Amino acid sequence: MRIRQVRAFPLSLRYDQPQRTSQRAYTMVSICLIRVDTDDGIFGVGECLARFGATAYARLVEDLLRPRLLDRNPLEIGAIWDELRSTLNGRSGGILFEAIAGIDIALWDIKGKAFGRPLYQLFGGYERSRVPVYASSIMVGEDVPSAAERIRSCGFDKIKMKIGESVPTELERIATLRKCVGDDVTIMVDANYIYTEHEALQIADGAAEHRLEWLEEPLNPENRQAYHRLAMRSRVPLAAGESEFTAHDAADLITSRTVDYIQPDVTRHGGISECLRTAVLADIFDVKFAPHVGFSGAICVAASLHLAAAASNTYAVECMTTPSAFREELTAVPFGFYNQVEAGTVSVPQDPGLGIEIDWETVERLGA
Repeated sequence: MRIRQVRAFPLSLRYDQPQRTSQRAYTMVSICLIRVDTDDGIFGVGECLARFGATAYARLVEDLLRPRLLDRNPLEIGAIWDELRSTLNGRSGGILFEAIAGIDIALWDIKGKAFGRPLYQLFGGYERSRVPVYASSIMVGEDVPSAAERIRSCGFDKIKMKIGESVPTELERIATLRKCVGDDVTIMVDANYIYTEHEALQIADGAAEHRLEWLEEPLNPENRQAYHRLAMRSRVPLAAGESEFTAHDAADLITSRTVDYIQPDVTRHGGISECLRTAVLADIFDVKFAPHVGFSGAICVAASLHLAAAASNTYAVECMTTPSAFREELTAVPFGFYNQVEAGTVSVPQDPGLGIEIDWETVERLGA
């Protein structure tokens, strides 16, 4: 079996209602869908995070990376990953690694189809048919009681809230959320790295009485020393990892036990291959695995479900509750959809590979 074609499809989506985090109000997002075809008639699909400027990702994949893939054996996933990584010199990160992530996911999809098995069965480890999820997210500035009621009605027992305004304002919102959902629902908060070290500690101290599961990305991801100091003083466990591009990048957060939850995004974090490495490393150091999805699409969701189904240290997969054509219309049958939650879990695709069928008419309609 040999790779005969590699194509990239930049896609964009405009929200009916802006999605506000601490960083900005998102009115439009993008992803880049990857398709790799073989001479055996099998093709695989992948996704690059490509939050903005998806056409640039498509050009990188087709102009720079495709020549290195043509006529390769698609099952040599590790060797191909290493070669693609060497395309550019320097530290890992940026558009190249998000592009590699999309290709890597597509190659794993091919492998699963070639062996006639869903991906989680090829990863080894656990084989869960359902995995726990948490609801994401009550957005910054959103009315907490109404959002909490909407999310609870979908069957979630874990809810995340975005924070990013003043410390007193957000402590009041956290208290309101706990009052709304009672003691039986797990809550976590996500700051999207807006706070200073001092402010983050104030959040942790003030919210500890409300039994937060985690405080996510309170600080700029590059500020590692502040993360280490905060972890030593925080009364709330820390979560991070969506900003990391490889297992090597995430290693210091894990081995130092700075975080209790590691959250790689498979469409940024080098694809399935690197996420598997990160999950194993985290397990060694007793750190929980909680794959990030964010504003990504159906391929990201499917890959994350397979990773979570296999990893021994899985805590939960992020499940977005905001309607999105990227997740609900890009495939013939959606998986990991917020309306599919039962007792805080969703089902894992059981067909070979990623186990999803792309709706190519939707791809054409969403083309950037």
